[in-house]
Amino acid sequence: MQSSRSVATAETVLDSMGLLLTSHKRGRCLVVNVCGKVGAGTEAVLHTGLRAALESDLLLIAVNLAEAVLADAHALDVLTSINRRAAAASKVFLVVAPDPQAHETMRVTGLDRSLLVFPTVADFNAWNGDPGTQSTHDLGTQSDRGASF
Repeated sequence: MQSSRSVATAETVLDSMGLLLTSHKRGRCLVVNVCGKVGAGTEAVLHTGLRAALESDLLLIAVNLAEAVLADAHALDVLTSINRRAAAASKVFLVVAPDPQAHETMRVTGLDRSLLVFPTVADFNAWNGDPGTQSTHDLGTQSDRGASF
């Protein structure tokens, strides 16, 4: 059995409500991919998965929300809580490709000033040193938020 600190293999968690979390190392980050609706009833699965990711030896933890819908304030509370825990552990927590409504909520409430948010997967990949991608800022166009890592 591998330690929870290992980042070489992907972990998968599926709750009864259909929320899927997988994790893998990408570049210098541990990426946690979230698929499904996060809200009341599923936020605990997200919280548990992201807390486990903080146990990684990597200092950068990214949550990929390209295939997730943040349904309510519960989801944003989880992201804020994990961000605080990451900072306390001297790690950086990154939010990648939140759905447009959640991203707007983060902007309006100021959460995007405390969370490091990448609007698209392409933006994150460009920042993370993936030579095959360009930021939407470089391209001048909006890229697909559903692109996979």
